[in-house]
Amino acid sequence: MKSLFNACGVALLATTLATPAAAQVAGTYSGTSADGSGLTFVVGTDSGNGNPAVTNATIFFSAPCKKSSYVLNTGWGFGLTADIVHHKVKYTAIDNYFVISFSLDFSGDTATGTITSISPTLSPVSAKPKKALICESPSQSLSVSLPSEPARVNPVVKGPVQLYR
Repeated sequence: MKSLFNACGVALLATTLATPAAAQVAGTYSGTSADGSGLTFVVGTDSGNGNPAVTNATIFFSAPCKKSSYVLNTGWGFGLTADIVHHKVKYTAIDNYFVISFSLDFSGDTATGTITSISPTLSPVSAKPKKALICESPSQSLSVSLPSEPARVNPVVKGPVQLYR
């Protein structure tokens, strides 16, 4: 009898350990960084392994430029595949036009984290700029969430409607 209880206990433990954690909620998470700049992250699936992943990001930022009083206000969007592991993800996007580093910690339909953005700009902004400036937003907190309700579109149709096959 004792071995039957041990076998049941081992089977229950194995089942519990084999049960995957609740998957991250897929969708478009929108919000802002601490300075009020807009952010959007799309959570989907990594096609290579089936895990939840951040698959797209749109980042707006305000970045003071070094050795200048100019502040660059810009935004970039890019595709990526950054797997979400234990509800967390860290990613650095490196491009000719920007370096954007972010971390996200998901909890249900919200996420918090940090972000830093670096981008060059031409100065002065004119037909014949004289130099390039490096502009960097400070590391700051961010908060994003899924919309509480999906957007609904109610098309307005006036007059007769014709459907073709």
